[in-house]
Amino acid sequence: MKISILEQSALSENSTAADAIQNTVWLAREADYLGYERFWLSEHHNMSILQGSSPEVLLAAVGAKTDRIRLGSGGVMLPNYSAYKVAENFRVLEALFPGRVDCGVGRASGGDPQATLFLNPPKGIDFPDQVAQLERFFHGGYPQTTAMPDVTGAPPLWLLSAGGHPDSGRLAAERGMGLAIALFINPAATEAAVRRYRETFRPSPEFPEPRVLIALNCVTADTTEKLADMKKASDYFRLMRDSGSYPKVVPAPDGLRALAFSDRQAAYLGMIANREVTGLIDDVAAGIRARAAAYDADEVMITMMTFDIEDKVRAFHQIADRLVA
Repeated sequence: MKISILEQSALSENSTAADAIQNTVWLAREADYLGYERFWLSEHHNMSILQGSSPEVLLAAVGAKTDRIRLGSGGVMLPNYSAYKVAENFRVLEALFPGRVDCGVGRASGGDPQATLFLNPPKGIDFPDQVAQLERFFHGGYPQTTAMPDVTGAPPLWLLSAGGHPDSGRLAAERGMGLAIALFINPAATEAAVRRYRETFRPSPEFPEPRVLIALNCVTADTTEKLADMKKASDYFRLMRDSGSYPKVVPAPDGLRALAFSDRQAAYLGMIANREVTGLIDDVAAGIRARAAAYDADEVMITMMTFDIEDKVRAFHQIADRLVA
């Protein structure tokens, strides 16, 4: 089992957007040193707490500061763009960092309706057709129109999926793509989606065999006091998110300690607990292994929201000590 990181460039209270982006680059350097398999960046728009709006641009900065870790999008929200431009962006990244680039694509917008409107998504094309276009641009399928630069390799394509239906991985299986299931978004993701994906998978040049990645929220610390603060921040974000009211920043721990969740909120958090692993480090390591086994996953990607970037770096060091080969 391989361990990877999904980073969302969270904005903490009393910090700046530039701090959030620079923290992402720092975290990538640490992940590279610690031996994590890949470092993926999310795409969000018009959402203050999550500053990562352009994974392609930020991946160029991350690649320049790292040596071996794979770099990717988790993901590019393909309906926002033309497949041609996405192919060009990722071919530039492939030219800069040959053999290290992944292209993860999703069908959500990553933002509110206003932001989606301003992104000018292409009209008259559905998501599966866009994926097919992107594949052809990667592999020279349009002889009269080449996605530049004309590099020899192509980034592997991963399909980001909520995994809520047994057919959720069908497109990935038909196209010979990797399947990344966002358990941290949809805790009700079904193991049947993985099983059907593996059973119906058609090999491709980038994926001769099926490849399954699950993405989990992670909350861990080396003291129970620190763990309680981090868990409160993570739960607060999820409750606000699911109520349709994203917080602007990750609040400072002092401001959250007095906050008490209602019985209804506590019950809801219990109902969606499958989205994450939480606890002191040894419990978290065991939880990651167990979740990977339950979903027959080849790889686990962890994401973590903290007020202090140093807490996140420390946690990733501890996880690496126990799980990274």
